[in-house]
Order: sequence, then C-alpha cells, then structure tokens
Amino acid sequence: MTSLFVGVIAALALTLGQAESSCVVIYDVAAGTYWRSDPKACATRLSPASTFKIPHALVALETGVITPETLQRWDGTKYANRSSWEKSHTLESAIQNSVVWFFQRTAVAIGPDRMHGFLERFRYGNTDTSGPSDQYWLNGRLRISADEQVAFLRRFYANDLGVAPTHHDVVRRAMVEPAGGVQNATGSHRLTTPWGTDTELTAKTGAGMALSDPATRVSWLVGRLSVRGKHYIFASNVVRGGTLDPVEASRVAFRTFRERRLIE
Repeated sequence: MTSLFVGVIAALALTLGQAESSCVVIYDVAAGTYWRSDPKACATRLSPASTFKIPHALVALETGVITPETLQRWDGTKYANRSSWEKSHTLESAIQNSVVWFFQRTAVAIGPDRMHGFLERFRYGNTDTSGPSDQYWLNGRLRISADEQVAFLRRFYANDLGVAPTHHDVVRRAMVEPAGGVQNATGSHRLTTPWGTDTELTAKTGAGMALSDPATRVSWLVGRLSVRGKHYIFASNVVRGGTLDPVEASRVAFRTFRERRLIE
C-alpha cells in the first residue's frame, strides 16, 4: 500500500470524525536514521497552518517582497487572545509571534502562482495555492505530511532549497525557541525545565483546520533539536475533532524527546 494511499485513507477517517491522530517523526542527522511513532499518521497530509511560515518567509525574502528590516504596520485591528499581533512587526517578530496578518499581506504580494512555483521547487506537500491568495495554508487546500515536513526541513537546514543562504539564516534565527518551551501567538509556553547552553530548539508551531473541514483541528511543531552537537530534525502533529490546544503537538514532541532520552 503506497504512502499516498495510506494518507488519503487516514485523511478520510479524520474528516468522518474518527479518533484522534498523532505523529512524531525524528530524523537523526548523524546516523541518517528515522524514527516514527505512527507511520500511517506521519504519512497523512494536513494543513500546515503556521508551520508554512518557514517556506513562506524564504520566498518573501527571495522575491524581494520584504527584507529582514521591513516593518509591516499594524492596521489597528483587535485580536482576541493575540495581543502580540496588535503592533507593527518585522519578519523575525512575525515568525516568533506567528502573526497571520503579516504573512497574509506577503502572500498577496508574492502571488499564488509564484508561490506555487517555489513550493514545487521545495517539493512541499501537494503545493496547492489555489483559492484566496491569503488563505490557502490555513483553509486546508495546501497540505503536507509530517514525513514531507521533515524532508523539506532536511533541505532547509542544509541550505539546499535553491534560495540565498542568508535567507535561510534569517529564518533560522527567528525560529530559535525559549529554553524549555515554545512561543506562539498566545505567548511563551514552558514545557520542561530550562535546558543548558548545549541545547537549542529552532522550530515553528502551527494550529488550525486540519483539512477543509473546520470541525477537525491540527496542532503542529516542526524544526530541529540540537543537543551537544547532535541534530535531530522532526515534525510532530496532533489531530482532533472539536477543540484542540494549539501547543498540544509541542507537548507530544517534548514528551517524545524525553522518552527517547534526547533531552533530560
């Protein structure tokens, strides 16, 4: 049975409201080996939600739509439980605070056709940028599996996406997470005891509709855990019908890191 067929069946099950799904896939860079908690779940394509800010930021920089210094002005719109969005942002702060309106503006400026071309080059999920130009990574049209996230991230961390190395550096700096936790639109979330200077997490959270069905939600954490010079590229997601804590996938990832003795 192909991974694509497995993914389609799993996606259909989620759409029909079956049980919660979760996945963690970890690639050990030095060993060249993969570990997966659930191969079926890791092959299932879902909306990337705000994890899409990684390729999105690269494309925005590469096309010159923005520079690292560009300041996008807040238009005064109020956001419930998102006070960090209620100010002007640079690319770095927009990634760290997962500011959707910032990237909706850059998506329109890039244009869906141009973005589609880059996503094909990146081999990023189904590369679908159809529909409203400021919504496709949020409304379930663009989809990517955890396995595909890791494949993309391997190239991202290796500067192998065909964009300027300096653009990779800018995005990676913005992805550095607080020691022992993650930051998203609602603030900083402590998930374990703070780690030492020999450990670094560069990652991006995401949360939203898992598919085109607004009743099915997804939480993501994707990135790289670096511990004492060893690097682990990973993707974690949790899918559930109804409400879902936006950082649930981060909790699952951190628990897996501990269980596999990657962190204390």
